[in-house]
Amino acid sequence: MKRSSALAGVVALFLVGVVVGVLGAELVRRHHPWGLGAGPGHHGGPIGHLGMGHGIVATELTRRLDLTADQQRQLEPILAETHREAQAIWREVRPRVLAVIEQGENRIAQILTPRQREEFEAIRRERAEHLQRALGTAMH
Repeated sequence: MKRSSALAGVVALFLVGVVVGVLGAELVRRHHPWGLGAGPGHHGGPIGHLGMGHGIVATELTRRLDLTADQQRQLEPILAETHREAQAIWREVRPRVLAVIEQGENRIAQILTPRQREEFEAIRRERAEHLQRALGTAMH
């Protein structure tokens, strides 16, 4: 009885972590003009607005802060440089983050019965698809 309760707790904790992570990323995307971004070439997330669409950020900042023409000219290269730097960091860190997540998932799978492992793999696929849609990145 204790083992099944512990297992249920681990799986529940994992799922809560996934939900919190996805919701947190979405909140950052919606409420921070520069956000965390999803990776190179992705323009649906917040950092994406600094790339092809960083004009969107510039327009919002210009409107909300009542920027002068001179400030607007200075803003454009700042946004472009911020985008380039953030993308470089993400390219560096992304593989490590995904590897840690995968290692954790593999460790969880090792403690499951074959039936549980099958369901867990389905959960992993669903989570990866959801994150790909939410963040524009493939998890595995």
